[in-house]
Amino acid sequence: MTDVGPNVPLSSNDVPTAGDQSDKDSSRVNIPPPPPLEERQAQVAPQVQERLPNPTGAKWLLPETRPEHRGRKCLILDLDETLVHSSFKILHQADFTIPVEIEGQYHNVYVIKRPGVDAFMKRVGELYEVVVFTASVSKYGDPLLDQLDIHHVVHHRLFRESCYNHQGNYDLSQVGRDLKETIIIDNSPTSYIFHPQHAVPISSWFSDAHDNELLDLIPVLEDLAGPQVSDVSLVLDVAL
Repeated sequence: MTDVGPNVPLSSNDVPTAGDQSDKDSSRVNIPPPPPLEERQAQVAPQVQERLPNPTGAKWLLPETRPEHRGRKCLILDLDETLVHSSFKILHQADFTIPVEIEGQYHNVYVIKRPGVDAFMKRVGELYEVVVFTASVSKYGDPLLDQLDIHHVVHHRLFRESCYNHQGNYDLSQVGRDLKETIIIDNSPTSYIFHPQHAVPISSWFSDAHDNELLDLIPVLEDLAGPQVSDVSLVLDVAL
């Protein structure tokens, strides 16, 4: 969310990250090149397909995989500037508005859907266990997703409480799914700084009606969802 009126952080764009504070959307993280393929394979070899008991006693962010999602990989989606753009300022092209309570008063948030988001969500919902993981607060994210998720394909919602300890960055190892079968799509590379080899990059979106990045990603995600890809990190390290 941008152009925020009330001085209360609601969306992921209002949360400081460990990266460049001055230009979140245009910043890029200087990540060292990945190690040789043989070394990466050795690093992931000890991992198992199913979740292991957590030795620290800490809770996983997600519950056990539902029976209908077993055999599917996990796709984690960011919300703001990845799937939608929202603002407290009036947006005449808004697809919908949501009321958000801030300090006892309700304010309208105007939301524009990224082109192709409906078709994108429908298709990934057929292929993946879909999780929206955002640094937005739930009182903003929940009503937004209630209207955005018209196909009812978002199986889990994770909000600021799940990632705030890492200054807005996502620790995929805490999600509770096999990392070899976990993919994240986020417009901000700082958000997946812990697991860049699991990310499918996408540019920040604000209002371009001719944007087609979500639709362009569908064939990529169809390929990654297949059984021929046993470790997404090895493919994404090389391909993207």
